[in-house]
Amino acid sequence: MHVRAFDYLRGIAETGSLRGAAQKIGVTATALTRQIEHLEYFFRMKLFERDQRGIRLTAAGEVVMETAERVSRELDVTRQRVDDLKGLRSGIVNIRVSSSTLTSVLVPALTALNDEYPGLRFMVEVATAPLVGEALVAGRADLGLTIFAPDLSELTLCARMPVVHSAIMAPAHPLAGNDTISLRDLQDHPLSMPDSAYFVRRAFDRAVKSSAMSLDPVFVTGSFELQIELAMRGRAILFLPAFSCRTYIERGQLCAVALGPDLQVPTSLDLLRASHKPLSAAARVVSSRIADVMASVDAAGHWAG
Repeated sequence: MHVRAFDYLRGIAETGSLRGAAQKIGVTATALTRQIEHLEYFFRMKLFERDQRGIRLTAAGEVVMETAERVSRELDVTRQRVDDLKGLRSGIVNIRVSSSTLTSVLVPALTALNDEYPGLRFMVEVATAPLVGEALVAGRADLGLTIFAPDLSELTLCARMPVVHSAIMAPAHPLAGNDTISLRDLQDHPLSMPDSAYFVRRAFDRAVKSSAMSLDPVFVTGSFELQIELAMRGRAILFLPAFSCRTYIERGQLCAVALGPDLQVPTSLDLLRASHKPLSAAARVVSSRIADVMASVDAAGHWAG
């Protein structure tokens, strides 16, 4: 018995006619009749009977029809799962990320994925935390990776990593030898920070609000690359998670000094997806690999391996 026979059975039941079912399915009436005969031989029962209105299902035919409909639904699900697996060979995953996560978290994950699934394609766009959330909700991205993630009910958390910001500066900076850095320590040194459109700037402004002092950055920019360059040249102190500067710290181009209690803004790095949009097989694999990298970093920015 061929599974296709179930489609013929349904076609006859829906049209009430051998000729009508054959036209609908796109086969000859003879081929359709032969398949129904095979079904009846298999079940040892008549599945159709004729009356004044045409052909209708017998009681046995009704029972077989229930199975046919269930098999059809299960085949659709199976076909989708197989297509999903094909996506691991040729799928595209859209990701929105904050720039500080690129080299430290995303690049290790993507390079490992590219080795294992060379057919996958990755569309990566840098965005602020609010725009990451908007892209996910609007269906323009599969995954989002950002610090200070927006608190939206439409988003689902896939993975979370605690984050503590540090003072990032050149190793030759006068404050590089400090155990910790306070707000008072910073008053005589140029800072580089993004503007208040960024959640990180708002968080630091709130942290020092009760103090008589304030943060007055000389350089105001949302460009991660520009901030890093200013710090390496000894022109500014940055407020960034140490893990985001891992490469520069390991090369001896930058160093991270812990911030004092008056400048603490603990947050987290969140891997997100839209609650209404199930992840494809390809996106699930990417999500899992990014989560593995996140799990290997502690809040201070140290790698487990």
